[in-house]
Formats: sequence, structure tokens, C-alpha cells
Amino acid sequence: MEELKEYLEKVRNLNYLITMLHWERDTIAPKESIDYLVGVQTSLSMQVFDLTTDEKYKDLLESVISSNEFSNLNEEEQIFLKDSLEEYEKFKRIPKDFYEEYCNLTGKSVTVWAEAKEKNDYNLFKPYLEKIIDMTKRMYSYTNPGEDLYNAMLNDYEKGLTKDKIDVLFNELKEGIIPIVKNLKRKELNKVEVNYSDSELINISKYLLNYIGFDNNRGALGIFPHGYTTTLNINDVRIAFGRNKNIFDHCSTIIHEGGHGIFEQNISNYLSSYGNYDISKFALHESQSRFYENILGRNINFWKPIYNDIKELLKIDLPIEEFINYFNDAHTSLIRTEADELTYCLHIIIRYEIERELFDGNIDVSELPKIWNQKYHDYLGVEVDSDSTGILQDMHWSDGSFGYFPSYLLGSIFDGMLLEDINSKLGDVNDILKNGNIKDITKYLNENIHIHGGAYNILEVCEKVCGKPMSVQPLINYFKDKYEE
Repeated sequence: MEELKEYLEKVRNLNYLITMLHWERDTIAPKESIDYLVGVQTSLSMQVFDLTTDEKYKDLLESVISSNEFSNLNEEEQIFLKDSLEEYEKFKRIPKDFYEEYCNLTGKSVTVWAEAKEKNDYNLFKPYLEKIIDMTKRMYSYTNPGEDLYNAMLNDYEKGLTKDKIDVLFNELKEGIIPIVKNLKRKELNKVEVNYSDSELINISKYLLNYIGFDNNRGALGIFPHGYTTTLNINDVRIAFGRNKNIFDHCSTIIHEGGHGIFEQNISNYLSSYGNYDISKFALHESQSRFYENILGRNINFWKPIYNDIKELLKIDLPIEEFINYFNDAHTSLIRTEADELTYCLHIIIRYEIERELFDGNIDVSELPKIWNQKYHDYLGVEVDSDSTGILQDMHWSDGSFGYFPSYLLGSIFDGMLLEDINSKLGDVNDILKNGNIKDITKYLNENIHIHGGAYNILEVCEKVCGKPMSVQPLINYFKDKYEE
């Protein structure tokens, strides 16, 4: 076991450098340095590839799993080691030269996507997307030979899930919420226009992060067109955010990413010592970020204890009842990351259906903008006015993250169940928030979910925490209570 941990420390140290370079690339690296930086990143990735496909690594894993030591480990560690051996078997099948080419491509394509989005030009990104899709198909033909292509992708982000399981949940949710969406009446809100410096946005962000339980002494902030959270280790969690002109969207983004960050900071020390301690369990992660953003952050009681501070930080003078309307103006729109919690579900279903059809061989890359635009018309009743607000709005495909989008909605479905669970075990969430005790909720999540890292998938956590199988009904009930009033 000690020998395995020493081996994994080498991998962990290399991954630390790779993640650091990823952060540098996105936030402060000069444009002219990108090619060299990506080259260094690829070189380090290949060192990780060599270590994690070496026979010695397999021998160490197998010898630990078959030893008496293994039974003395806790369940989460046992799961991690078994998952690691499974990942090894898959990774080992990838030709090294192919993997190097793939790392180099995805490293460069993210910056091309950002440029294409800025220039509103899908054709600039299209050749990269075509190649990423082609190489992703080849990747899974190596790692999961003979398996359904898209199911294999889904399992890379939430182990144990299939298209069939997702179809049942998503179709039930569509049936439950489309009637609510059709009857929405948009609120009449005055446009709030305040210009914020980068330092002001950082101050706002730090305040909100601290309030919900993120430790700013173990975190850092940076600026990138798309908000995301990345982890170097449990004591160094980075959150990126865009220069959003809509301050309410900025607050939602920060609370969302803070949910990711809190999860990362509170994984147990014994799991974090392994390095990659959340293999293939991303829907659970998204459940936490979306729980903070939506269930808590869109509740007026979240803001009551801190509203005087918020008005000063945001340089606004609105009654709190008017302020909260900006977070709960449910209406159909173009941009996923700016969507309200209700219509957001349809944004994800659109992406899921496109990915599924794309990798089932039913649609072509050249058709993507047309299909995207048509689905937005059919599902949300909105017309896409540009590539930037349509097919180019998300960064996920630029780095090959096909199969990730369903994680968001699976997370929201679990959140409906989690809200019921917390209400029954801690008391009324409205009262907890109103009294400024949000960290009681954070503590509950730390102890029941975060500490276990990615040992269990979201279906297993649902059973363990809520005591019942995953169901869309609690989320539908939440939406009905809130939006059918």
C-alpha cells in the first residue's frame, strides 16, 4: 500500500502541474505563449499517461486489491482502487501517439473556441470540432471496444448510467415541466446597469463564497469567458468567472461554482491523498453546485441576513422583494448559463438529445447549428440570433467533454430529493436561511456527501442519503409550488 501511494504521488504531482498550466492558459497567459504552454502541458500529460499505463501500476493495484491490507481499508478507498484498476484497463488500450495528438488538439481547440465565440464564427471552430468528434469516437473505440459509444461517454462522467435510464428520467421531467413553462409570464424588471471593475467582482465573489462556506484561504479566483472550478488539491481550489454585465448572473455563477468548490475542499484527507479521488462521478458534483445556486441562492431567505452588505457591494438600492425577482424571472431564453432554474432543464435536454444523435450517427457536424436552432425554437420557443448565443455558447465540446451535459440535470433531479431530505432532518430550509444559518446546511452536506468524494454515484448517494431511489417528482413538486402560484 505504501509503495502504491508513493507511485500515485508522482501522478498527483504531475497532475498538479497540468492543472496549474490549464489555469494559466485560461486566465493570465499571453496569447502568444499558448502554443508553447500547450506543448508543455501535453508533455506532462504524456508522463502521466506513461505512469498510469505502466505494468508496474497495474501490478501494484492488483497486489493491493488481492492483499489482506485491502480488507482493512474503508469502503470509499476500496471503491477508488477498484475504479482505478478499471480505468487502467481502459487507458492502457489507447495508443500513446494517438493520446498525445488528442491532448494537443483539445489544448488548442479551447482557445480556438473562445476566439470563435468572440468573433461569432462557427466556421472558425468547425474544423476543430470535427476532428475532436472523430478522435473522441476513436478514443472510445480503444477504451470501450464493442460498447455503445454514447453509453461509454456517459459512464465516463457518471458511472452506471445509460441512455435508457436518462431517457426515462428526462422524459418524465419534460412531461412535468413543459406545461409549467408554457404558462410562464415574464416579470417586468427594470434593467440594472452598473459597471464593475475586476477587483469589485472579486470582492463580491469572495463575500458570497465565504457566506456559503467556501474557504477563501484555500481558494483563488480568475477571469475566463466561461465560469468553472478546478482543483489542484483540497487546499487549492480555483474558481473562474466571466466579466458578466449582468450582476445577478454573476452572483448565481459564483454561488454555483462555490458549490463545486465546497465539495472539493471537504473531501476526506485519506481520499485526497490518492489524487484523482472522484473518478466518473460528476452528476453528484453538479447536484451540489446547483443546490447552492438554485434551491438556496434563488430563495429570498438566503439574502435576508446579508442584504445590507449586498446592496453596498453591488452598488444597488432595490427593495429585497424586487432584488429577488431578478433571480426568479423564469422565462424562455437562449443562454444556458443565464437561464432560470426551470427552463434550464430544457437547455440540458436539448444538448443531451443532440449529443446522443450525434454519436449514434444520426446527425453530422455541418448540421449542428441548424439542429440546435430548431430545437431551441421547438422546445423553448426562441430564435437563435448568432453562433455565439447558439452552438458556440458552451465550452464543453471544445475539450472533448461529450456526455457531461446530462450531469447537470441529473444533479438538479437529485436536488429536489435533497431539499425534501434536509427539510425533514434539519428543519424548514426557509427558516435556516432566514436566520443566517446556511453553514448548518453546508455542514450537513459536508458530512453526508462531500467527505466521500466520488466513491458513490448519484443513484447510490440518493439511496444512502435520502433512503429512496431517484425520482423526478420532488423536483416537479418544487417547480409547481414555486411557479404555478
